[in-house]
Parts: sequence; structure tokens; C-alpha cells
Amino acid sequence: MKLETIRTWKERVGKWTKGLAGISFICVLGMLLLNVADVLLSKLFQRPIIGTYELTQRILMCAVFTAFAYGQSQKAHINMTIVIRHFPRPVRFALFTLMSILSVICAGAVAYGAWKQGMVALNSHYITEILYIPLFPFYFVEAVSMAAFTLTLLYDTVLYVMAIFRDDLAQMIQAEWS
Repeated sequence: MKLETIRTWKERVGKWTKGLAGISFICVLGMLLLNVADVLLSKLFQRPIIGTYELTQRILMCAVFTAFAYGQSQKAHINMTIVIRHFPRPVRFALFTLMSILSVICAGAVAYGAWKQGMVALNSHYITEILYIPLFPFYFVEAVSMAAFTLTLLYDTVLYVMAIFRDDLAQMIQAEWS
């Protein structure tokens, strides 16, 4: 596979995950506006918005999980490369691939667990305590977001496997290491 093709796919993954990051941005903006309105109404008119804390909890969960895949596509997550960067390229990227495979497994397990919890919340009719909002949609947002994160990690893992054998790809990947 040519390096230009890999860069094209990398840009596509970045655009795709940026859409999820947009959801995260909207959630953070919504939390900000909701909490400012709650404080203003509480202090000026002694009329707080009922359930603000509850809504903030749920929106924050969506904001965090929808940002993971974008963070991975932008290489914003921390990778401990301080030791392995001194190893020969095949060993360096074999170890980096192993770490990435473990990340894929963990993220996939969280996605699966969130989906299962969403199904339990749906079938058991779990709701929030104050506003009685069904909880299952929030678990499904988490599950879909973690599945996207898992796929982004999997894409990077494939690149790391290829970098074991290709110096040009290894240099491209290492340029993102701090």
C-alpha cells in the first residue's frame, strides 16, 4: 500500500471522528448554557432549573465518550514511547502493536458492556431519579462512541503492524510521537 493512500485514509478517519467530536462540542456547550441559566435563575429569581445536575451528568457522559475517537485520530492520547523509541524498528513497532491490541480489546469490551447495560436499562425501564428520563439512550451513545473509538484504534493498529516491515510508515507514525 502506498504512503499516499495511507495518508488519504488517515484524513478520512480524521473527518469521520471529527463528526463525533462535533457532538461532544454541542454537549459541552449545552452543559455550559444549562448551568449558567440555572445559576442565574437561582440567584436572580430564586427559581432554579429542576434536574440540572441530573442533566449535566448525562450530557457530560455523552460529551466525554464522543470525544475519544477524535482524540485518537489526532493522537491526543498519551503513548509511553520513551523506552521503545530506542529499540530497533521491528521490535519497537511489535511492542507498540501489542499495546495497541490491548487498547482495542479494552475499548471493545467497554463498547460491548455499554451496549449490554443499555439493553438492561431498556428492558428494565431504568429512568433518572428527578426528571424520569430513560437511561438507555445514554448507554447506547456510549456504546456507539466506544465502538467508533475501537475502530479508530483498530485502524491505527493495522498501521503499526505495517510499520514493523516499512521504514517510511514507521517514520510517519513516529513523527506524531512526542
